[in-house]
Amino acid sequence: MPDAIIELDVSVPWEPPERPGGGGARRAGVRRLGLVVVVLVGVLLAGGSDWRPGLEPLWTAEFQVLAIDAAGGRLIVHRYQRAGADPVTEALDARSGAVLWRRPGVANESFAALTDRVGLVQREQSDEHGRYTGRTFALDARTGEELWHRELVTFAGMAGDVVVVSEHAWPDEVDEFDDSYGDPQDPGLALPPRGHHERYLGLDQLSGEVLWSVELAPGTLAGFGLAQYPYLSAFTELGADGVVRVRDLRTGAVSGRYQLDFSAVLSRHSPGVAGQEVVLPAGRGGAEVFDLASGKRLWRWAGESPAWNVPVPCLRVHYCVFGESGTEVLDAATGVVLWRARGYSAVLGDTGDRLLMYRQLSDEYHPDDVTAFAVAGGGAVAWNRQGWYVAGGYYEAVGARGMFVWRPISNTDAIVGRLDPDDGSVHVLGRAHDFYGSVQCTATADRVACLAIGVLFVWPLR
Repeated sequence: MPDAIIELDVSVPWEPPERPGGGGARRAGVRRLGLVVVVLVGVLLAGGSDWRPGLEPLWTAEFQVLAIDAAGGRLIVHRYQRAGADPVTEALDARSGAVLWRRPGVANESFAALTDRVGLVQREQSDEHGRYTGRTFALDARTGEELWHRELVTFAGMAGDVVVVSEHAWPDEVDEFDDSYGDPQDPGLALPPRGHHERYLGLDQLSGEVLWSVELAPGTLAGFGLAQYPYLSAFTELGADGVVRVRDLRTGAVSGRYQLDFSAVLSRHSPGVAGQEVVLPAGRGGAEVFDLASGKRLWRWAGESPAWNVPVPCLRVHYCVFGESGTEVLDAATGVVLWRARGYSAVLGDTGDRLLMYRQLSDEYHPDDVTAFAVAGGGAVAWNRQGWYVAGGYYEAVGARGMFVWRPISNTDAIVGRLDPDDGSVHVLGRAHDFYGSVQCTATADRVACLAIGVLFVWPLR
């Protein structure tokens, strides 16, 4: 997922990054504002219209924002209070900036997922003996009120309205790798986990009611396919006996059972393209791809280190391996490399027909080169866009709205745009003063919100 976990360090006071061309006055001004007071700058259009001409933000908020998420017309912001205090979470109306609700947080809490109806929060903690004591709880996205909580669980993903969690029901069992197979620091070695029980639960997102429960014996491991974070696409289990069970994520029921020609010690596994399973045995042999119907191994991938960098489904019917030197696209039936995207190892989006990759080309700090590689042309470049920086954050990466990018227009100011995945064109959405650093963007149905150096900027999404 990609992972949506946001780890916050509140041990030192927040300060913005160095402003290009000198930032002393800027930092002093921020400190004078205070860390508790929320300052909303800017007004909506005269006459009540949301869609004023020009590129200036509809509204901004300068209050030491750490991270943002969006859903259901709301922006969920995580920010500092005073120096050394725990962070606070606020829900803002994306159209007006009005505070809808506010709740205190703690440094080991983070939003694991946000939907139109609930916000799922994960608290990670252990007792003095190292036993896991964390929990997952759900907040009403409209009011911020706690709907339910469950102790000793870790968020795994969602399937529709079902929240999937892993339950730590055996506190004395250690969930760690078995280092008797070799040095855990050796990147070329796939280590198996120590034998331990696993239990997965499917919970109703609104009530927390347990809809299903699946318990796995030691030696049997779960594997999940990821659609688009936080939503899961598949749930399989595999043991040393080579039996794969495919489970329905909404009910937990077994929907298929297959016997693989596999009997080795298992490091991990995951669902492959339709009708296949990707298996990583312990050791140095690399990943193996099996056909579920026949149980036969189709091919083996012993690519570059690290060992866990195994083929993952991509482009509907292929596999991708994302390595340090580039990305390789493989034929699902044979494992043959169909084409390579050299120098590109980070994926921005997968449209099914194109793989959108990005890299740092001429800028020292920001990814500034995005290229679309087309399946139909054997990996031929469909388009290339340079000079725009890719904004981080969790938003609908590929679709009608595209992805968000930004570009400096002076030492301190910038413009923000939407990158069209079809042709690589950029539609400029807004302009901002004092906009630099590590930029994060997110979006609702009609607003785009971007975070730069602790300041939140909001523009219409058109």
